[in-house]
Amino acid sequence: MLPDRGERQIRWATTAAVVAVAGIAAVVSYRHMRAVALQYGEDPLNSTIIPVSVDGLIVAASMSMLSASRARRKPPWLAYTLLILGSVASLSANVIHADPQLTARIIAAWPSA
Repeated sequence: MLPDRGERQIRWATTAAVVAVAGIAAVVSYRHMRAVALQYGEDPLNSTIIPVSVDGLIVAASMSMLSASRARRKPPWLAYTLLILGSVASLSANVIHADPQLTARIIAAWPSA
């Protein structure tokens, strides 16, 4: 059975919102992670690619979990572990990059949350 027009519009709107939020979070988080890597002595090339490796880890783990779910299998423990590891790395970099005020750190943590 095909979804009705209203259902399709809800799906498209939800997809657009998720893509927009993910895009914004990716840009903000990338900039924070890159700045932290530069601040702590990584060269410009490494500082540019390290955030991609962190976000890539999160995407790969998430897709592994989604694939398992669609196949009605339990997601592998490694996917959970890598998702948590990538998330903690991203969240940590965002918080480290923020001013040392609580409000600034909460705002900086938001994209990873």
